Amino acid sequence: MSDTLPVSAEALERSNRDADRLRELISAPGILIMPGAYDTVTAQLFEAMGFQAIQGTSGGIAGALGYQDGEVISREMMVEVYRRMVEAVQVPVNADGEKGYGGPEDVAVTVERLVAVGAAGINLEDGDYRRGGGAARLIALDLAKAKIEAFMAKRRSLGSKLFLNARVDAFLASDDHSSALNEAIVRGNEYAALGADCILFTRAGGTETIRILAREVKAPISILAGPDSPPPAELEEIGLARVSYGASFFNQALAGVKALAEILLAEDDPREQLNQGFPSRGFQGLRTALK
Repeated sequence: MSDTLPVSAEALERSNRDADRLRELISAPGILIMPGAYDTVTAQLFEAMGFQAIQGTSGGIAGALGYQDGEVISREMMVEVYRRMVEAVQVPVNADGEKGYGGPEDVAVTVERLVAVGAAGINLEDGDYRRGGGAARLIALDLAKAKIEAFMAKRRSLGSKLFLNARVDAFLASDDHSSALNEAIVRGNEYAALGADCILFTRAGGTETIRILAREVKAPISILAGPDSPPPAELEEIGLARVSYGASFFNQALAGVKALAEILLAEDDPREQLNQGFPSRGFQGLRTALK
């Protein structure tokens, strides 16, 4: 397979339209809540429920395909999932591009492939970890900047407006919270200066840290929310532009599957659980259930 896919005029138009829309949503008053879709039907469900944009989740996508997170699935598999999502919905789909599948040249390939399927944007992270997990550390700042520069160069060459959500993994890479906070602010501002549309922080912690990030980073900011994160209303008050929830939706779905399976394994009565959920008639079933 060649390193690039042809970018059709239709795909470029869709990607640019949705990228513009994503920027409008990020700059609008209030916080943009982007749920984590891991397949076509979750993307359709989120759109039908009224979410204005969808974030893909690398962890959820990998998990649904039977793999670990961390670029274990191939770039081709990842792009195919987003192709299906984009075709299934009308709202912007922001892809989780993880580390870009390599260095600066690989980032350029990833950008081109996602534009070719009409994605609105991409997450690009600065963590460096073994495929499939392992302890996180940060790549050198110069390398992280080179990857963003490669993103921007490829975007220009394509005539693309692809949205960049630059992810800072400083809190994942250090147990020293004060040091991680300082590094997060430095990197967030460096990435913003290179043209990143939004800065995404993972494991940022509680209200006070997030408030400092919102004050010190000169760009729209977002967090990947976890159990210790404030609720959306509080994040909005702090000044966040965006919040996403990663693989949480996949984890919740898998927990529901496990709960029903345990009832059957124990030979208990499953009728209450069988009476819940959506009718299995594809997207039309979702639309009916949501009325």
